[in-house]
Amino acid sequence: MADYVYIEETGAVVPDTGTIESQVVAEYRNALGQDLVVTPNTPQGVLITAEVAARSTVVRNNAALANQINPNLAGGVFLDAIMALTGDERLPATFSSIPDVELTGVAGTLIPAGSQASLENGTLFESISDVTLDGIGMATVDFQAVDSGPVAAAAGALNLVVSAVLGWETVSNPEAAIPGVAVQSDQSARAGRRNKMALQGVALSEAIMSAVAAVDGVRSRVFRENVTDATATIDGILMIPHSIYVCVDGGTDADVAMALLTAKSLGAGWNGDTEVDVVDPASGQTYAVSFQRPEEVAVQTRLYVRNLSALTDPLNAVRDAVMAYVNGELEGEEGLIVGASVSPFEIAGSVSVQSPGIFVVKCEVSLLSPIDWTTDEIAITLEQKATLLRGNISVNLV
Repeated sequence: MADYVYIEETGAVVPDTGTIESQVVAEYRNALGQDLVVTPNTPQGVLITAEVAARSTVVRNNAALANQINPNLAGGVFLDAIMALTGDERLPATFSSIPDVELTGVAGTLIPAGSQASLENGTLFESISDVTLDGIGMATVDFQAVDSGPVAAAAGALNLVVSAVLGWETVSNPEAAIPGVAVQSDQSARAGRRNKMALQGVALSEAIMSAVAAVDGVRSRVFRENVTDATATIDGILMIPHSIYVCVDGGTDADVAMALLTAKSLGAGWNGDTEVDVVDPASGQTYAVSFQRPEEVAVQTRLYVRNLSALTDPLNAVRDAVMAYVNGELEGEEGLIVGASVSPFEIAGSVSVQSPGIFVVKCEVSLLSPIDWTTDEIAITLEQKATLLRGNISVNLV
């Protein structure tokens, strides 16, 4: 493959394995004779197969490496480096926490920070501060999971003392754990980067959308604008003259309002049922900023599937796939965001993409109440956001 060019103006070249094999066979026959037998069961055939595999590996490695300079394809530390060019970074993992865990034992016992307790399944939590048992041998202290991410712990499940602290006898959590989050995935980080690319601008819809997307905790948002001199209904939203409408899911009211005031054009009006007084840090003037919070529409889905794979737990595999779609964790899919209709086709497609061995025979959706199963989309307006909980995913093997 002496004449193979790895990089061209259009990018990295990845030839078919058959093309590489033809080139290697031609090289062997040019060197050893055109009548050389090259079937896989011959010594030279084995060498040819190994050479084809080696060259294919190099080609694909080069293509994968070249793609790391493309922000829409990069991953891992390469994506982190690209995000750093614009002062951005992926969201770190956080730890699940349990407030006011109850400890009992011998009065006066000091239980130091980092003392561990566990669930029945061995999941570890540790105290985050020192605490001393009072005169009747009781105290409360917050615990957090040893491992980051969405570690679950139901109320009462943290009941095993692990650390050998003399005088500490029992542990119990009256409240369930507040789940942490896993480190932001490559797909989510790429989407977040795209959403924030217009942060330096103002007035344009892209700049306003980027400013809101950059607010901590914002999960999704929609934007509409009325540029006319009259009140108008745009995509079902009634808007006053020369105004903008933004419906935002997540973030605090104060942070969202400040982002909107910073990014919108001077003189434009507001629409929405949430109003926040914001003081402009430059002028000191107070503005009443309005925006919309989405109405949550609870939905459910049921799928009829055929397991054609070796999966031992296809039901939970389907639920995992659906929740990945709902949470926007699939490449190119935003999931159930503000204004997004609930599509049985997309839900079924998410299962097929993530678990090709599971065949979705039928997928239906319905509002949680009233129940009306359908294979058609459930329409969601720009003032709404559909919610689908894992417990509302029904999977049936057929």
